[in-house]
Amino acid sequence: MEFRNAQHNAFGTIDCEINHPVYGWIPFTADPSDIEPLGRVVFNAASPLATAYVEPYTDPAVTLARERAAMACTPMQGILTLGEANWNTILAYRETASWQEKVIIDSAQTWVRNSQDIAFFQYLLSFTDTQVDDLFRAAMLVG
Repeated sequence: MEFRNAQHNAFGTIDCEINHPVYGWIPFTADPSDIEPLGRVVFNAASPLATAYVEPYTDPAVTLARERAAMACTPMQGILTLGEANWNTILAYRETASWQEKVIIDSAQTWVRNSQDIAFFQYLLSFTDTQVDDLFRAAMLVG
């Protein structure tokens, strides 16, 4: 069987085109464990000639932004992870806070990593971005 453009993929198979006797050049995935003999034959023939699979590049900043966008926990998870000293800092601030800030501190159903509320808590606690990320990662594990 004639083939071209063979390239290993992430699944351990080979993507290529085969020259079909009726349809001409068509996309084909060759699999070494294919139940059809053609898949095994093309895989064995194409394997030494196929280009290596290269993992697509993912920008770490994009990955981090996506991870942060998904970070959320309940106030209970957050408080337990913050610990008494840090939570007491928030409560001490609460005593001087405006009524709007008190509502936010007292009634938030969910803490969302990218929210302005968390950015404000981060400022109050002098936490770095990494510390807040780690806090959320740990809080989301609290049962």
